[in-house]
Amino acid sequence: MNKKLLRFPVLTLIGGNILRLSDYIVLPTVLSNGATQWTSEMQTASFYILLITTIILFAVIGIILRRSYDKSTMIKSATLIVIYSIIVVVIEQMAILTGAYNIIILWLYLPFEIFISIAVLLSRTFNLESLNWIYIIPAIFSPYLFVLFVKKTNVSLENSK
Repeated sequence: MNKKLLRFPVLTLIGGNILRLSDYIVLPTVLSNGATQWTSEMQTASFYILLITTIILFAVIGIILRRSYDKSTMIKSATLIVIYSIIVVVIEQMAILTGAYNIIILWLYLPFEIFISIAVLLSRTFNLESLNWIYIIPAIFSPYLFVLFVKKTNVSLENSK
């Protein structure tokens, strides 16, 4: 497998770690203001911080990939993430059905974490309390949005390979 294809999944893994870290920093900070329980205002503040962080990560990852990816490489790399995401969602659903859900599944979601924000945004837009399949499907295929960041396929580069 071409190492270049793995650059995008590695960047999304790093982005997922950054999002989780920001969540671990924001949550105690919001709760340290004397609150004893989680309120809707805190949830809204946490959501907006997640959304802003995700947008920044999308832009930074897109700029990094723009330098080295062409359209076909981006599609191949995004397909790797989509396949991985589908596998993780299926594992999660099987674990929920069997009652074997554990922390490992949360770790498996790390490379996909920045795309989960899309599902959260959709569920908040339509005022639903929980995520369902309608919102997860756009999140699964959202790695293809990065095609907008990359340069067009260069014919002379393809001919020289």
